[in-house]
Formats: sequence, C-alpha cells, structure tokens
Amino acid sequence: MTDCGILELSRNERREPELVAHERARSHSRLLISLARPEPHRPIVHPERSWRRPDFVEDMDQANPRSVVSRWHGTDRNEHSFEIAGDYHILAIALRSTELSLRVGSKSLPRQEILAGATQITPPGLLARVNYVRPYDILHVHIPNLLLKECFEWSHGRWPTDGIALRDPLPARDALLQMLGSTLLSIADTGDPNGSLFAEFLTLAIVTHLVGLYGGIAPPTARKTSALPKWRLKRAIDFIEAHLDSPLALADISGAAGLSRMHFAVQFRAATGVRPHEYVLRRRIEKAQTVLATTDMPIAELALATGFSSQAHFTVVFKRFSGLTPRRWRLSHRA
Repeated sequence: MTDCGILELSRNERREPELVAHERARSHSRLLISLARPEPHRPIVHPERSWRRPDFVEDMDQANPRSVVSRWHGTDRNEHSFEIAGDYHILAIALRSTELSLRVGSKSLPRQEILAGATQITPPGLLARVNYVRPYDILHVHIPNLLLKECFEWSHGRWPTDGIALRDPLPARDALLQMLGSTLLSIADTGDPNGSLFAEFLTLAIVTHLVGLYGGIAPPTARKTSALPKWRLKRAIDFIEAHLDSPLALADISGAAGLSRMHFAVQFRAATGVRPHEYVLRRRIEKAQTVLATTDMPIAELALATGFSSQAHFTVVFKRFSGLTPRRWRLSHRA
C-alpha cells in the first residue's frame, strides 16, 4: 500500500523499453492497475438520470481511472439515444429478459427478445438508439480505455499502442458477466463497509473477462488520421448551420462534404476535436440559448425549432451542455 492510498497489483516481469514510454514513464514495470481508496458515501451502482447517463462520471477522466457502474431499469417505451463523448466503452448486461430494438452505428438489431445475461458493448464515437418494448433491468459498466489497455498489457505482456477494439457479442449471453453483474447489485444492497473494495475487484474481473474474450488490438491506421481539409470542413459546417432546425443524419453531412460517413466522421473529429453528432448537439444548444435569452418562445416550440424530436429530449441534452434546464437557464439569464 502506497502513501497515497493506492492498492497496487504488481508483476515481476520487465517490460520492453518501448512499452514504458507511455504516460507512466519509469524504469521497471510495477503499477498495472490502481485502486483508489473508496470514498465515503460513494454508491457502488449509480442511478441513471437518462439512458446510459449516470449521475457520476468524473472518475473516468482521472489519472487513475476506474470503471463506473450504473443501472437503467423501468418500463419507459420511448426511444433513447446516446453517443459516448469520452474515451471509454460501455458494457451493457441484461439482468432480466426483455424485448427491444437497438441500433449502434450501422449495426441494427431488429425488435426481438433479449434473454437475461445478454451483453452488448458500445465503443466511443458510435450513436446508439434503443426502444424497450417490455420492462427492463440493465447494468451499464462504463470502462475507461486506459483501464482496458492496462488489462490487455497485463494479460498479453505488451502495451496496445493503437488502442483496444472490443467485439460486440450481442445478442449472445454471457453467464459469467451476468453472475458478476448480479453480485455487484447484491453488494450494493448490503451496505457492507467493505463493499466498495469488493466491487472494485469485481469490475476488474469484468474488464479482464472482456479483454480476454472479446478484445483485440485496434487497427494501426486509426492513429494516422488526417484532419478534414478546410474547404470540406466549411461545407459541412455550412450544411449543419442551414439545417439545425431539422433532423440531421451523418450521411447527409458527410455527403455535403463529399466523403463517406466513416472517413468524414474520423476526419471531422481530427479537425474539430469533437464528433459530428456532438458538434451538431452543441450548435443546437447554442442556438437555443440565443433564443431563450432574447425571446419568449415556448420551450416546447423551441425544442422543435432546434431539431429535437421532443421537449423531453431537448431538456436532457440542454442540461448536459449547460448544467441547467432550459427554463432555469432562461430565468438566470433574464435576471
């Protein structure tokens, strides 16, 4: 145990020199996985304020990243969408049988029954949409990519310079992940003071299982992406600005720039630092803020005028970007 309260899992093998050059430069391989001392009153399983959005995600951006576990359960039949904006993957584990339709990027799963234990993995940068037809209980594990890389290094003996790619097993069932997920919930319900540490090891077991069964090294070409040329970027942004009040598909934006969806999305992010979907949402919210500050347009009408399908979806996205609901934001900027 170190002075800073970090529990270290060590190995004796010496790393190859080029693998030591990543963010933890040191003379020998010592720190593989770090477990920060659990914080008081920090829940083991976080509730989700909306689909895949836990009430606590800061841990994934820290120097010693840790997984965040959240739970989405209920009977809501509305469509939900989410795109991972950070550097992490999401593992979904069905804790009960349900029926749904799901689309992640170009992969579509038509309406069908999903059995308890079914697992699904979503990488960053792909828009996911879901409709649940029957009651559901889903455990989401938000796994930082740095943690995936460390587990890969631990099991394969080399650092994955190009990153980790996880194969999506849906709709296959994974009995081990189902058992580990159910155990996490059981620990959360007991209130055991040692539960947080137990949960940390369980999430590490989940990540290690994922890397071993579904993981591989990402294609090296992903590191050599060139930024979108300025003239193509201008075409794309002009197209977005002209259509902020209507639905915008990636195919439409990439078409305006004269590229395929895949090449456009990667080059757009290299040029702007954000994914196309995130950029569109940000511009919609900025436009909405201007209207809120200068007019009395009803919020329901404003939601449609800025390209959102409903006031509820608009409110969720607005609060994510601004920290306030549209109504509270309007009041605070009128005061």
